[in-house]
Amino acid sequence: MADAKRRPGLKPVERRTFLRYSLIGSVGAGLGGFGLASLGFLWPGSPEGLFGEVPLGNANDLADEIQNERAPIRVPEGGISIIVWDPSASGADAAYGEHHQAILSDDVGLMALNSSSCPHLGCGVPWCQSSQWFECPCHGSRYNRLGEWTGGPAPRGLDRYASFINGDGQFVVDLGQELTGPARTANILEQSPEGPHCVDA
Repeated sequence: MADAKRRPGLKPVERRTFLRYSLIGSVGAGLGGFGLASLGFLWPGSPEGLFGEVPLGNANDLADEIQNERAPIRVPEGGISIIVWDPSASGADAAYGEHHQAILSDDVGLMALNSSSCPHLGCGVPWCQSSQWFECPCHGSRYNRLGEWTGGPAPRGLDRYASFINGDGQFVVDLGQELTGPARTANILEQSPEGPHCVDA
């Protein structure tokens, strides 16, 4: 009677079976994690920065501040730097006028550069106050005040965004319309460095 009620004993797990199931489980967990990470990357998250057409302030006030400080206005949320450019300079209007409609006078306009991503490998490109150029700290690419290429491994000038002035006098940047930066040969500004470089080439 006692023998009839006795449960059959568990069979010991062989080493080879244990290793096989461990390997299958590890690979499955790794692939599952990779799949979830890929979905998270592709799935649009809630936007924390700026997007679309964004008014960034009174156009005249922005231009005055840039000219007084001799430095662009950085907008970290949009990854852009607002600069002043001269539409009356030789070739400037033909090169930039179509997409940069924020013109305040014959010789003053505003433009938004993508200074958060160097066209070379995507590093942020800070402004160097002493040279009056944008200078990439990663690989030494340099750009003049208009974001035109002046040296280094970057394939072109800084990319930029279309912009205009709305009916309220606000400088509006269209972050949905990124424009490829000017070719290396573009040199409308012909600006030499005005002091020491911040980054060694």
